[in-house]
Amino acid sequence: MNIIVNQKNLSQALRAVEKIVSKNITLPILNSILFRTDNGRLRLSATNLEMGINYWVNAKINQEGEFAVPARIFSDFVANVFDEKLSISSAKNVVLINSEGYKSQILGIDSKDFPIIPKSQDLVKIVANGAAIRNALLSVIESASLSESRPEISGILVNISSEKIEFAATDSFRLAEKRVNQKNEFVKKMILPRMSALEIIRLAEYSEQDLEISLSDNQVFVKGDDFEFISRLIDGHYPEYKKIIPEKHIALVRVDRDMLERNVRMASVFSSAIADIKLIVGNDLISILAKNSDRGEVVAKVVCKNDNQPFEIALNYNYLLDGLKSISSERVNIFYTGEGSPLVLKGEEDNDLTYVIMPLRN
Repeated sequence: MNIIVNQKNLSQALRAVEKIVSKNITLPILNSILFRTDNGRLRLSATNLEMGINYWVNAKINQEGEFAVPARIFSDFVANVFDEKLSISSAKNVVLINSEGYKSQILGIDSKDFPIIPKSQDLVKIVANGAAIRNALLSVIESASLSESRPEISGILVNISSEKIEFAATDSFRLAEKRVNQKNEFVKKMILPRMSALEIIRLAEYSEQDLEISLSDNQVFVKGDDFEFISRLIDGHYPEYKKIIPEKHIALVRVDRDMLERNVRMASVFSSAIADIKLIVGNDLISILAKNSDRGEVVAKVVCKNDNQPFEIALNYNYLLDGLKSISSERVNIFYTGEGSPLVLKGEEDNDLTYVIMPLRN
């Protein structure tokens, strides 16, 4: 192979694929990136056998070919080169990188050992706005369980119906559901692994256009402007989470999101080891209480509007902050559903996100 490529474009491509590269001792080829010329462009590929990615970058192709090279060494070198253009060639598993001010030689790996990354065939497919998909995943991903004891809730449920796509995540202590309204030609549910969702969030940042999403029984393919991402899906039955979302409420509280978030964050300094704070909600004021025997205590007050009965509730402040962060509206609606029952948060101007928090026991 012999090519000339722009350093910034190559660096962006490397950032896109290197996170998927495996740290595998028994299979060193998984620690590498495969470079291959492909229809007048350069294609970078990486996989950890659970996820895989192909990323294309423009390049001047002087000679077709392919090579595999350790990802960390190659990426670190390219990131620190300041020249605009790089000349890259390979022969017998040796990769030469030359520019105006640098000359490097990196030992590669036999590219024939690189695993095949499946390509999407004639699968069921939808086209969705990339920014909307990214925002939806960002809105719910913090609520996904970090424990692998229940694999199904360690992922994100993606429910595709004829009129919308619903994204939901829960760790049994809180729940987030985000709705993206759009017409779809098929109905399908899948459980997307948390790490795969993080990669889609990261990749969609580089894509300003629509994403093409294709599904098989156990895999999802996400195609953007310059990349195609593939991931295995989690096999299992996602809990019937909608039964957890209360349909009725006792009190509805309207409050400025930023003011509430700021005061909850301040009160959290004085919370105990279980990260607890108490909200005492009156008709026009929320008092946020936190107490720690080693640090002291605090009471912070936030103006609100509550047309219903006053109430008190103890919450994990981390869950409350995550919910407030997910809401884009300037004002938040807080629905109190009764003692020992979940608290529900929604944006006043945007009802596409529902965030549910289980209270702490007194």
